[in-house]
Amino acid sequence: MNKLLGALVAAAFCATAGVAGAEEATGTVEGVDLQSRMIVLDDGAVFSVNEGIALETLRPGSEVTVSYEESNGQKLINSLTVEAE
Repeated sequence: MNKLLGALVAAAFCATAGVAGAEEATGTVEGVDLQSRMIVLDDGAVFSVNEGIALETLRPGSEVTVSYEESNGQKLINSLTVEAE
C-alpha cells in the first residue's frame, strides 16, 4: 500500500512540474511579427509564440491574456486568449 501511495504522489508531482513554472500576463498588443512569431505588449514585454498558436487574427489593440514560461531570458507563450472587445 505504501509503495502504491508513493508512486501516486510521485506521478502527481511529475504531472504538475511543467505547470509550476508557468506565469501569466495581461495587456494590449502593441505589435505582432508573424514571421518571427513574436508579440509586444503595451508594457514593452516581448514574447515568442509557440507554433501551435494562431497569430493571423491577432492585431495591435487586442486585449490578451497569455500564459508563458521564461527560459534563458526569453518568454515563450504556451496559450493566448483574446479578451472580448
